[in-house]
Amino acid sequence: MKQHILDILSDALPAVNFASDFLFSELDSLGIATILAILMDEYKISLDAFDVTPKNFKNLDSLVAMVRAKLNEKA
Repeated sequence: MKQHILDILSDALPAVNFASDFLFSELDSLGIATILAILMDEYKISLDAFDVTPKNFKNLDSLVAMVRAKLNEKA
């Protein structure tokens, strides 16, 4: 899952360093909205403003953990 998320997000936002441990600080509001839209569409999950936290957007691993948590909520 991690590699797939990295691939789709890197394609959409090639200027963002997804290997960073400070991902949240690298993103503007459009970048965050793009990530939310891609993850919602790809995984059929619901994400909203409450999910946009420095913890969830700290790095790629935290994005993957957020997606997994949302998938578990759906199950």
